[in-house]
Amino acid sequence: MQTRTKKCIKVVLILVTIAMISKVSYDLKWLDVLIGIFKLESNPQKIQGVSLKSLGYMTLVVNEVDFLHLMSKRGWIFIKHYGRGMIFEKEGYEILVIRRNYFNRYAYYEVTTKEIFEAV
Repeated sequence: MQTRTKKCIKVVLILVTIAMISKVSYDLKWLDVLIGIFKLESNPQKIQGVSLKSLGYMTLVVNEVDFLHLMSKRGWIFIKHYGRGMIFEKEGYEILVIRRNYFNRYAYYEVTTKEIFEAV
């Protein structure tokens, strides 16, 4: 093969690799988590809304009560913990909010039923 063809193949492989890493990062919500950590460390608010793919909130692990208060201000009533998730109810609709901890300091809350959350 010629050197020009080798360079083209090399560039294409690099671009495909970058695209795959970006896709995996997007699916695993790493970008949401990084944006949320940055917002928490740079802003005085206890809860930061972060969302590139789904409806999510980032807070410090010790601020779960503040998240529950935010949800109650929006009209959602806390029902119970369900594993690592929390079930909220409003006007007959139930949503599941999943909590993930990162670095033992940050909590990421993801609303899994976004359509119902926005509709009610």
